[in-house]
Amino acid sequence: MKNMKYNSSKLVFVVILIIASLLRFYNLLHDSPYFFNPDERNMAIAISRFRLPKDFTKIPSCLIREASRINIKQQDSSTPPEEDKCNLNPHFFSYGQFPLYLAYISDQTVKKVSSLFLFLVPSPTVKTSLETDFPSAIFWLRFYSSLSSTLIVWIVYKITEKLTRSNFFSLLASLLTAFTPGLIQAAHFGTTESLLTFFFVSSVYFAFNFFEKTKTLSAMKFVKTKIIDILIISVIIGLSFGTKFTGIMFMAPPFIALLIKVFNPDHKKNWLKWTAVYTSIALFIALFSLVITILSSPYNLIEYPSFISAVFGYEKDVATGRYEAFYTRQFINTTPVLFQINKIFPYTLGLPILITGSLGLLLLNLQLIMSFARFIHQIVRRLIKSRRNKKIRIVILNSELISLVIIPSILIYFVPNAFLYAKWTRFMTPLLPFFSIFAAFALFQIYLPFRSNENDSQEYYRRSEIFSSKFKFYILAFAFCTPAILPGIAYMSIYVNQDSRVQSSYAIYKEIPNNSYILSETANVIDIPVGIPNMNIPPRNYTVISFDFYNLDEVPSLFNDLTMHLEKADYILIPSRRIFANYLLFPRKFPLVTKYYQLLFSGQLGFAKIDEISSFPQISLGNLKWEFPDENAEETWTVFDHPVIRIYKKTKSLTRNDYRNLLLSNSTK
Repeated sequence: MKNMKYNSSKLVFVVILIIASLLRFYNLLHDSPYFFNPDERNMAIAISRFRLPKDFTKIPSCLIREASRINIKQQDSSTPPEEDKCNLNPHFFSYGQFPLYLAYISDQTVKKVSSLFLFLVPSPTVKTSLETDFPSAIFWLRFYSSLSSTLIVWIVYKITEKLTRSNFFSLLASLLTAFTPGLIQAAHFGTTESLLTFFFVSSVYFAFNFFEKTKTLSAMKFVKTKIIDILIISVIIGLSFGTKFTGIMFMAPPFIALLIKVFNPDHKKNWLKWTAVYTSIALFIALFSLVITILSSPYNLIEYPSFISAVFGYEKDVATGRYEAFYTRQFINTTPVLFQINKIFPYTLGLPILITGSLGLLLLNLQLIMSFARFIHQIVRRLIKSRRNKKIRIVILNSELISLVIIPSILIYFVPNAFLYAKWTRFMTPLLPFFSIFAAFALFQIYLPFRSNENDSQEYYRRSEIFSSKFKFYILAFAFCTPAILPGIAYMSIYVNQDSRVQSSYAIYKEIPNNSYILSETANVIDIPVGIPNMNIPPRNYTVISFDFYNLDEVPSLFNDLTMHLEKADYILIPSRRIFANYLLFPRKFPLVTKYYQLLFSGQLGFAKIDEISSFPQISLGNLKWEFPDENAEETWTVFDHPVIRIYKKTKSLTRNDYRNLLLSNSTK
């Protein structure tokens, strides 16, 4: 009977894993050939710079020669021939090199293997070096994002299994993780978030293995039994640090677990000895992970000044708000924690997982508080009532040990990122799987009374199994799962449907006449309309002005330029909410930009909205359609894969002087 339950649980988990992989790998190149995510584009450009000789025997000497030239400004005049040139320096240090090398090596390996088969012979173009083009780099970056995101579902299952000792709730947590919208989005971008999330949950999971009973083991046997876990944890931390500098925070789970072990009552007699053992393990993890970091991201050390300049220079200044970049102005006067609760978690998790997961987190914390209170009570009782009873029996539940690792680890990651000036959605991605774990734990706590009731009256429930407490709870759990997975199902519509920027480009080509003058906004990765191959309409010759609205209030010359463009413009495009949604909140700080959008939206500027193209998450059943607008979320949640595009047509011609007067009315300019 147990084997049947185990096999059925295993089968259900395989189905969940397949569903998770489909949600993540489906339409992986959804925005090809444009690729709108700027972080992903920077990583792909770095990969496209890599070069290695086609002759594998020349690679070692080539790399040595390349490394010896680092930071030497005046190189000798003798340069190697083209076929001997190599470069693995990304010249890009916002992230580590591990995901870049992973994508590059995978691409070259597949091309090499495919060339062995006649039906997969590469392009006849002769190349003297191994290189990866931009689209291939994008593909492999996204492939590993999707793969690591799928593996997160497995790790969540294992963590929940340790927390609840229940297959059912482990399956429930993995199901919720599979349908988490934020993880689905991260899997469709070739950035570092999915990899970092996988490393984080893996670090937490393998840290739990230190809690297995060691009372009967000697120190040497303990190290021998845990050596595989120690090595895996070291590799995980090293690769996470080689992926992004914030990966250093993932040292927290194993170090916290080892610290807890130091205070294990079983080691009371040999406390110093065991403390030395756990300290040695922690030191080994730190040193070996550093070796893995150097191997996976060597140019952080080779190009140390560039690495420090990027991470602790520009990137740090932008993240902390010391430098106010145009793409961080949505964070002006935002409140840490409240911003994430209001603008990130409801959209990346969906309300059912957010609410239930928050409840589970609260219950875990209450359990820890009660455990601590119980411990204090035992001490007081011994001191006051029974001096002869010198032993204090400390009972620590399995869930309490796990909580002692998970909760501090989450806080160590969450607090620094939440209190940064820049509060992008991607900073919170590594925390998303834990909400599914906490949600499953909350339901597990709700389930316990049902199980107790059934055990108290087994004879009755044998007669009427269909009305058992367990059955009633399963109905309740199903009622929860249905709305919990709907946000993930709805979010997949973004990748099922055509990208809103492509949709708007079709609309522009069909509705806007040839030779039109179009006023648009700058600082989008790719300006619209985008080029659409094989479109059955005559070529269009538009004049599209990507105007710098970001600096309109700071640069006086831009005001005159704007009035000129408004006089000439036949149409106005708003490619996303990036400017108006942020600047309208601060009319005193940005009076001209605020006035421009107020006049445009009210029609006083002489333009009327003729189209609004969106691709909000939605669920369609026949003629019925439920749409979930999310434009009010943190802006990167929408602008990278489903921005709303608005098109305005001139309905009333005004002179430059008219526009000037309108813009300066009630303005401080």
